[in-house]
Amino acid sequence: MNSFFTSPSFRLRAHQIALVMVGTSVLQGIMLQSGYAALLFYPYNTLFGFELWRPFTSLFVATSPLEVIFGAIIIYSIGGTLEYRMGSKRFLYIALGIPLVASVLTLVCAFLSPRMFFGIAYGGAREVITTLWITYGLVAHFSHERLNFWGSPLSGKAFALIGVAFVALNAVFASPIIVLPELFCIMLCYAYMYRHRTSNLRNKLQLKYYSWKLKKLKGRSGFRVIKGTRDDNDPQIH
Repeated sequence: MNSFFTSPSFRLRAHQIALVMVGTSVLQGIMLQSGYAALLFYPYNTLFGFELWRPFTSLFVATSPLEVIFGAIIIYSIGGTLEYRMGSKRFLYIALGIPLVASVLTLVCAFLSPRMFFGIAYGGAREVITTLWITYGLVAHFSHERLNFWGSPLSGKAFALIGVAFVALNAVFASPIIVLPELFCIMLCYAYMYRHRTSNLRNKLQLKYYSWKLKKLKGRSGFRVIKGTRDDNDPQIH
């Protein structure tokens, strides 16, 4: 992960997603000039207007020029590096699967409190970007690699925390509900990346418990040999 940018190409899924994101975002921007926001994710409309395509189409929509430009760069570069390391199937599972699950969790919240989400719209490109950023940092952390962040060496864990900080600052300066899908993405990313370590820790604790239990049983079970009686010369074990 020494190079932040991968070679120019559109063969990788990450590069294709970056290209689709730019095109879809521009299309949505043109549609907004006429008052249409058909591609954005409105939880209220999705639930009560049965506009079920919104969680999917919004994943490729960025809502500002800077988000389109830097989002495309991040998806192209970081996403391309992750795809090289993980493979296309696992990359898509993370890059699109985690944001989709986050959208479903957001729909659950909207179902519980519809008024809170009335008129709230999400551009899902932020969720994809956040997911890739944090996953990239955690992969480097688990591989004990140092990253180059704008010319400064940085650990993978710190890189992931920068992504968390961006979302947290947006929550402070805007509203937690505005970044709710991204907050879900953060939790899902950490849960997914740490799942094996949590499983290994649980197995170690179980082994220690069973070892302690076995020692305790051995301490309680005392075996002794006594001599037989006159009618039975064979020793007996008790």
